[in-house]
Amino acid sequence: MIYFALLHFRRGEITSTEMGSWTIVWTILVVIVFFPDIVRRFAQTFLFTRLFDLLVVGGIALCIFMVTRAYLTSRRLEKKLEEYVRKEALQDVGKK
Repeated sequence: MIYFALLHFRRGEITSTEMGSWTIVWTILVVIVFFPDIVRRFAQTFLFTRLFDLLVVGGIALCIFMVTRAYLTSRRLEKKLEEYVRKEALQDVGKK
């Protein structure tokens, strides 16, 4: 998956920040898969009785973050589009 992120980065479809984020995410997932004891110790430190509980909580937090980011991006794009439409409408009125 890091390879696909690299391809999109080279095409200019994602920024270097996004590329770095994807690299970190996939690297962490590989570490979790190959070394689950590290995560198990981390889970016990924060009083999660099972590793699965920690992963569920982390997954929910990640989903909330991603939905919030998508919403904010959508709102930003909506405002830009609204400003553009208003500007074009005022220019059309001025021409008549």
